[in-house]
Amino acid sequence: MTIIEEPSRTSEERASDPFERDVALDRLTDEVERQGRQIKASQQAFSIFAFLAFVLAMASLLAIAFKLDRKPQTVVRNVASAPAAPAAAAAALPRNVDVTLAQFAVTPTVTQAAAGKVTFRVHNAGTITHEFVVIKTPHAAADLPLSKGRADEAGNVGETGDLKAGTTKSVSIKLAPGHYALICNLPGHYLAGQHTDFTVR
Repeated sequence: MTIIEEPSRTSEERASDPFERDVALDRLTDEVERQGRQIKASQQAFSIFAFLAFVLAMASLLAIAFKLDRKPQTVVRNVASAPAAPAAAAAALPRNVDVTLAQFAVTPTVTQAAAGKVTFRVHNAGTITHEFVVIKTPHAAADLPLSKGRADEAGNVGETGDLKAGTTKSVSIKLAPGHYALICNLPGHYLAGQHTDFTVR
């Protein structure tokens, strides 16, 4: 028996053969369809996963909301208290006041005190001599009448006298309710702004 071998063909010859082209096209079509089915299956699996994740998230939120709803709630109501009597307010005001003098300021720790005996503890924190004068007046501390370049001391109810730099002196004065000016009245000091308002209630 004689076997006739078919001569081997080049890829160009096979490509030009209509039968070979149809076979290759069928294989390619099958591969594309197979890959399409895989992609579709992957998309369906992802959709199912996304839906399950959404359901779990919603269930968690509902559980948290349910727990928060079951916790007791405290309601705080502010009830306005009756205004304090003026006597009680006055009693709360201090009777001891620390005051600092400096170039050029008078600085008390408080701007109000209770009527009666008030003790001013005055410290000169400046670098030059100052004094501390308490004047009962209807005028603002910055608007006292002037006399020869200094504040008019009409209404003076007490003072420390001169205080050298770094020294401290206390002065106790019986004060009636009203407005006062606390000043340093050494030459030029009042005009330089060394004054402040003070109220006694």
